[in-house]
Amino acid sequence: MARVDLRDELDAQVQDTLAEGATLLLGGRKADGQGNYYEPTVLGDVTDQMTSFRQELFGPVASIITARDAQHALELANDSEFGLTATVYTRDLELAQRMTEELETGGVFINGYSASDPRVTFGGVKKSGFGRELSHFGVREFCNAQTVWRDRH
Repeated sequence: MARVDLRDELDAQVQDTLAEGATLLLGGRKADGQGNYYEPTVLGDVTDQMTSFRQELFGPVASIITARDAQHALELANDSEFGLTATVYTRDLELAQRMTEELETGGVFINGYSASDPRVTFGGVKKSGFGRELSHFGVREFCNAQTVWRDRH
């Protein structure tokens, strides 16, 4: 990870989630040796009241949250202060398309995970950020439009 404090923050989020009742399926520790490494981690039995659901975790951590059906999954996904990206895994591409229209995120991936291309805009909504980077939209984020009015008399 970029800095030791970020690794330690991630570890605290994982440990809090475990204390709240989640199951550790893999990892869950600072990696041994030099550097700010954190083991790839998978948390099971995560609920919508737990730390790893309510906060953004920036690191190698996956939280497994069980939804009753697609509508419940959509409700869970949108029940967040954050909205960077979402991923929909399904064989039903019509369902995936409907979900993309209702997900409150800056980007949606279908049957895949985060990718980046300088031609495609990237950014979040809610507390995951304002504005966009990359593509022509991102270039405009760095411009300041100024309005000037001149008296015509």
